[in-house]
Amino acid sequence: MAATVELKLTGIAHGGEALGTRGSRTIFVGYALPGETVRVRLVEEHQRWARAELVEVVESAVDRVEPVCPHFGPGRCGGCQWQHIGQAAQLDFKRRIVRDQLQRLAGIAKPLVQPARRAGEDWAYRTQEVFYPSGEDSLGLPGADGRSIHAVDACPILHPVLSELYADFNTEWDGLRSVELCAGLSSDQRMVSLRTVDDEVPEIEVDIPVSIVLEKARGAILPLIGDPWVFETIAGHDYRLSAGTRRPISPQAAETLIEITADYLQLGPGLTVMDVYCGQGLFTQGFAGRASLIIGIDEDAVAIEDCAFNCSHLDNVSLHEGPPSKVLRKLNDPIDLAVVSSPAAGMGHRVAQNLARLGARRLVYVAQNPATLARDVEQLAQAGYRFVEATPVDVAPQTYYVTAVALFVR
Repeated sequence: MAATVELKLTGIAHGGEALGTRGSRTIFVGYALPGETVRVRLVEEHQRWARAELVEVVESAVDRVEPVCPHFGPGRCGGCQWQHIGQAAQLDFKRRIVRDQLQRLAGIAKPLVQPARRAGEDWAYRTQEVFYPSGEDSLGLPGADGRSIHAVDACPILHPVLSELYADFNTEWDGLRSVELCAGLSSDQRMVSLRTVDDEVPEIEVDIPVSIVLEKARGAILPLIGDPWVFETIAGHDYRLSAGTRRPISPQAAETLIEITADYLQLGPGLTVMDVYCGQGLFTQGFAGRASLIIGIDEDAVAIEDCAFNCSHLDNVSLHEGPPSKVLRKLNDPIDLAVVSSPAAGMGHRVAQNLARLGARRLVYVAQNPATLARDVEQLAQAGYRFVEATPVDVAPQTYYVTAVALFVR
């Protein structure tokens, strides 16, 4: 067994680990905090960096707190990474992560990053989650080792409605690949999406009001019981959210994103807004009453169908289905503003250039991963867009995940 070493931790990394240096190497340590002195054991070594497991906290930081969940910690559930960190410190660390990504990956020397915004409750907030068979007659979540599935009997970041649904469906059977649970709080609806080996259709009987669908390997949705969607009210608007699409972690998180994005865009009468990767229309419907025309684009056929349904009562919304990189180059009518909610792969080829060609003078980039934002800064700069500032949003407390909302102007 490798010997232990003592280490002073000085920073936080995107991925949730604290970091320190030993000689010329950066060492990453999970379940620790900046400012702590720890004893660690190296478990993965490279020339310039290493990963270590925490053995002992020699001197703890003032922001260290007692984790709430018995499944939290090394060798256990990996769903949360930061239950040992006080909430104020979590917000500060998420701000640091966004700033660090913009400095290191985008090359912005001193990016203006506003204090991270809370987006609802710190616990019991998630209205959707994916679980996997653990092999222990129970569902579970990916383990902290990134390879195993850790069985869980309950999860403290699930909304009570989702916790109740999990208790009803916490079982596994041969051929089951995953179970996604989703709740519409305003509609009191619940939905279960199953994935199975070879798309085998399971025989299911339920005695509770719930929709059940089979999500096939190539993305097709097969309704088994009820409708393949739930309804949710977000910022005063009703949304149909279908199985198989990207959906908000919680209504409160979505409302916070709408508020910050609207403030950055400076919406108003007479303005045309392009909503790139519009999904089910979170911004398309949310902004329709504050601008003259909203143009939405998405390549997800199910999501764009949801968006059309959600905006069917509006006469100032125009939708296009297809990859934004291909759709945008065919459009010529002028626009004033743009919002881009990029997937993990980034904006896509020449998206920024085409938004600039169409006349968007203010562009708001909503990134579920700040590294995606940072990597796309170069394309935005080539199109003439200048980074102004970013606001981190704590959409997932107790985890390192942070959504960054950034403003660019030209």
